Amino acid sequence: MDVSASRKWMAGALVLAAATAGCASGSSGEDSGTTTITVAGMPPTTAAKTRKQFLDAVAAFEKANPTIKIKPTDTQWDARTFATRLAGGNAETVLTVPLTEPPGLIARRQVADLSAEIKSLPHAGDFDPRALAPATGADGKVYGLPVTEYALGLVYNRALFTKAGLDPDQPPATWDEVRAAAKKIAGTGVAGYTQMTVKNTGGWILTAMTYSFGGRMEKQEGVKQEGDKYVSSLMDGPAEQALRHLSAMRWQDDSMGANQLRTQQDAERDFAAGKIGMLIGTVNSYNRYTTLYSGKPDDFGIAALPQQGAGKATLLGGLVAAVNAKATAAQRAAAVKWIDFYYLKPNYDPAAAEQLAVANAADKLAVGLPTLPFYGTSVAGPVNTAIAKHANIPVANFAPYVRDTDKLEYVVEPPVAAQDLYGALDTAVQAVLTRKDADPRDELTKAAARVAPLLEKAQ
Repeated sequence: MDVSASRKWMAGALVLAAATAGCASGSSGEDSGTTTITVAGMPPTTAAKTRKQFLDAVAAFEKANPTIKIKPTDTQWDARTFATRLAGGNAETVLTVPLTEPPGLIARRQVADLSAEIKSLPHAGDFDPRALAPATGADGKVYGLPVTEYALGLVYNRALFTKAGLDPDQPPATWDEVRAAAKKIAGTGVAGYTQMTVKNTGGWILTAMTYSFGGRMEKQEGVKQEGDKYVSSLMDGPAEQALRHLSAMRWQDDSMGANQLRTQQDAERDFAAGKIGMLIGTVNSYNRYTTLYSGKPDDFGIAALPQQGAGKATLLGGLVAAVNAKATAAQRAAAVKWIDFYYLKPNYDPAAAEQLAVANAADKLAVGLPTLPFYGTSVAGPVNTAIAKHANIPVANFAPYVRDTDKLEYVVEPPVAAQDLYGALDTAVQAVLTRKDADPRDELTKAAARVAPLLEKAQ
């Protein structure tokens, strides 16, 4: 869900790509000895610097691979149109999609098995299994490679914590502690905590909360054999516990402010302005906080996602690069080379990582943000060391996140019709936060009824 409008090619501080599908891939050009592929992810013309960097990378790749021609596109991934464009044969060769998409794409055989091509990549045997898991099918084959991956955490304003008498170096670790902190922050005249609720963000964040309460949003029927269908688990308890917790903060504590219909952009803008004490977000939001909304770097803090009861998990999100199933063998090979060159190399090559860190620092983008590693420690360690020399962020402010997030299980987004699920849950979250008489269980029952046929149709 955390998809930015532009991308800076970098390691250690990835700015999320504009995920995309929408332009015809055209001829492969193989008859002339040249393989042509279309690739997603080119920043729009409004992001001149990052667009130039993307095109420079294309030129460098083509110079190093003279038999491959890259045709980039800047169409953005859109949940409403992606399936239609892909089914109609109008999608790129390289598809950059959120982690909600691979299970369905794999099941519908719309993306290619890249297992053989991946084996030829540098450090293929050093991948962190968690990085490949979102695009790994039930058959054990790998259908995509990571572009960026993040674990959701608790973003908080350190200055507001201090003002409210809270210790910014000891942020809340449980949802009960979040509630208590929100009440204190609200006493200073701002919203102690806010929840995104529109454009599928309400369902996205409620899903993360449900994971942190020990639950899941979907489960397989039967004995989890291949072919078993997924059904909703909204009524199993943890989602209701999470929603009741929000209801109590809203109506009993009055700690969530007056506006309960915020988009991600609304929430991040108000947070940067010091109008919100806490929200669920990502490490990458720091870039938007400083560059788009002029937030004070020293005030930004982030901790691991709070847990409650049986919870020991956080939601894993991000983007993966897959290859259109209609690609030829030559196009598949060319596509994986591009993915490695553009997305993976800065994560395993210290020299490339440092070069990009220097460039990013010059462009006043964040360098040194903690990331989920694509590779094991032997590979990631030297890369992180190279980046750390050029860090331009308040590193200590990220310490609670680094310290505690790795202790949690990383759970991918719901495997079937996730965006439909999120949309249905938006309504439930909005109802609970805008109507005092809304019952969380009733609202989840309605959402489950809406989601059931969508899950059935998607399988």
